[in-house]
Amino acid sequence: MIALVQKAPGIAPNQRFRIEQWSPWLSREHGIDVELLPFESPALTAVLYQPGSASLKARLALGDALRRWRGRRELMEADAVLVVREASLIGGAWLERWLARRGVPFVYDFDDAIWTVEQSASNGLMSLARMPWKVGSICRLAGAVTVGNDYLASFARRHTSAVHIVRTSIDIDRFPLIPEQGDGSSFVVVWTGSHSTLAHLEMLRPALERLGALLPLTLRVVCDRSPEPFRNLTLDYVPWRADSESADLAAGHVGIMPLPETEFARGKCGCKALQYMAIGRPAVVSPVGINREIIQHGDNGFLAEDEDAWVARLLELSGDVELRRRMGARGRETVLEGFTAEHSAAAFARAVDAALLTKSVAGSPRASRSRARL
Repeated sequence: MIALVQKAPGIAPNQRFRIEQWSPWLSREHGIDVELLPFESPALTAVLYQPGSASLKARLALGDALRRWRGRRELMEADAVLVVREASLIGGAWLERWLARRGVPFVYDFDDAIWTVEQSASNGLMSLARMPWKVGSICRLAGAVTVGNDYLASFARRHTSAVHIVRTSIDIDRFPLIPEQGDGSSFVVVWTGSHSTLAHLEMLRPALERLGALLPLTLRVVCDRSPEPFRNLTLDYVPWRADSESADLAAGHVGIMPLPETEFARGKCGCKALQYMAIGRPAVVSPVGINREIIQHGDNGFLAEDEDAWVARLLELSGDVELRRRMGARGRETVLEGFTAEHSAAAFARAVDAALLTKSVAGSPRASRSRARL
């Protein structure tokens, strides 16, 4: 299987916690070997999320789109193709239409509400150049659509019945249960994300600054960019690194995942919360989208709907080591029961089978090949 992805491996969370994480399981347990073909050149990746340089970004993106189109013949040799979010960062569903017309079975995977136009401070025009309205068309063209939650599935089902929910997952070997650390002199709240979601952390500024006036508080931020300083607390900024991700998060006593109540946020798949839970840290999250499904309030985490609730829940956890331990253990159990790479790889393999079966019924000879050759 050839996977048309946006970035080189190890960079994008939508790849790291989905197809990149599933690939070893797919090969070992399901006979599906995955080859990743990134859209972005290293030059585009280096500048894409930097402010300005619109003309340079456009030139590089056009060059990468041309390279993608010129390499389309290689896709004919694959038994199946996976399109992650979109085949091209710019323009319409031109390559997906080409695949469909030539009978190449393809699976379409997305884990965000990517049909919405999410404005980016660094890439407002690029967000439009992606033509997010093409998502429905790609759903109709695909042999199967895999999405990360029910909200995304409800959108996809407007365009096709071949929809499979495959949870964003955690590699439990890379995110083991880690005992609580620190000397207890400061309560450490940890948040992880990318620069594009720093705005979500900003939502909690008033609550965190209130909490910091009540007790010694450290906010650890694991990200590719530091937030602005906070009042009443110590800001501990840690540049994100894949090889130390779980250990960097484990320095916290509690993990937080604030979200706004927006269409785009409702499509989030709970990755931050699952990371905290996997290492045994209580997660306090906004009751938005899949968070309501992952978190059983008071059991494996807390839901916090407003500023007062955020302060109350974090204050409660700060003073109760046993509650943190018990809630963290239940969070780890939640991940093991339904959000592991092994579980999700099996669900994805079933979606691939469905896509191949659809093409086989339609009379495409390539779809009847042995799955071991995927």
